[in-house]
Amino acid sequence: MIKINITIGLAIFLLLSGCMVSKQQNIPQWRLVYQNDSTGHTLYGNKHALVEAIKRGSPVRVAWGEKLDDGTSDIEFSTPEFTTIVSDTDVVVQFPASMIQTEYMIARKSYLKTNPPTQWRALMSTDGHYHQFHTDFKTGEVTRVMWLKTAMAWYAFIPGHDERYIPQLALKNGIQLDSIKKGK
Repeated sequence: MIKINITIGLAIFLLLSGCMVSKQQNIPQWRLVYQNDSTGHTLYGNKHALVEAIKRGSPVRVAWGEKLDDGTSDIEFSTPEFTTIVSDTDVVVQFPASMIQTEYMIARKSYLKTNPPTQWRALMSTDGHYHQFHTDFKTGEVTRVMWLKTAMAWYAFIPGHDERYIPQLALKNGIQLDSIKKGK
């Protein structure tokens, strides 16, 4: 009888442990959903899964970086403030303004650029293109414009098994012009 109770107790423990692990794996967290190389080809994941996560309302983060010949490297992360899903096949994001650093490869030399204070704005796409410009913070003048091809990692804050409803968001006649006023 004791042997049976121990066996039943062990079976119940293992069953409950499995349920707890399963529930923990389904807790929303930042997960790498898609990664593209600099030409837009898939390195990891599924671009369609990224599109679905965004349609479900999940926030995303994008990471990119570089490694120099001497082995030094930097990896940058940013959270977009504006996201576009293009024909259900690509994602284009715009990042909020950030200050340019004086150094990206040596931490002890990293400060905010102050002469002149310079802001960065950028747009990235799952097809690998990256467009950025720098603005003089004092004058508002654009001081640098760059077009790049960049490998990117796309993270979404999602559960492990996401069964949330995916709404149809691109609707026929979903946007209709009510009125327009032309400028000068």
